[in-house]
Amino acid sequence: MVAYEGLLARDFIILLEQDDSVLRYQEEPTAFWWHDGFRRRSYTPDFAVDLDDGRSICVEVKPLKKVVKLGWDEFRPLIEVGARAAGYDSFELWTEIEIDALGVANAALIASERSFVVDETEQHTMRMVLDRFGGLGRVRELRAASSLGARAFRAIVSLVARGEAELADLGRPFDDYALIRRSTERR
Repeated sequence: MVAYEGLLARDFIILLEQDDSVLRYQEEPTAFWWHDGFRRRSYTPDFAVDLDDGRSICVEVKPLKKVVKLGWDEFRPLIEVGARAAGYDSFELWTEIEIDALGVANAALIASERSFVVDETEQHTMRMVLDRFGGLGRVRELRAASSLGARAFRAIVSLVARGEAELADLGRPFDDYALIRRSTERR
């Protein structure tokens, strides 16, 4: 079970778990020291995230209202110095601006599919339909061409969850109007 301190942190975890560049993450990793200009302070980040490009980032997740109220812009650079001294490559502050509701909804839908059993025949049918469309098609067109009926949407989401297809436009909801393309890199 993953521990988190609020809905924003939960949403951040959902995004992390769907991001192929994330190798691993840890909630509330070991604290490190930073200096505010007057004294040394201890800081425990919300997350430590290791990425597939070799970087390790320290992340704080806070509602924007709290960021403004607490004046994070003032001491954020000082915490980053401490994070780098502790071995992190960078320090990031995520708010509801970075953790957008649409991205979370799409990630949650895809995550739900990883535990949902879709018949291999249905997946194969959807692969063939997507290939007939040249590897690119709208969900509603793929559904109609598949003859899978109500099971077609789950078959499409399943292909995305397994890395065989992807959302062509991450800025759109994963719905009947979403554009799906065959993945160039298979997971």
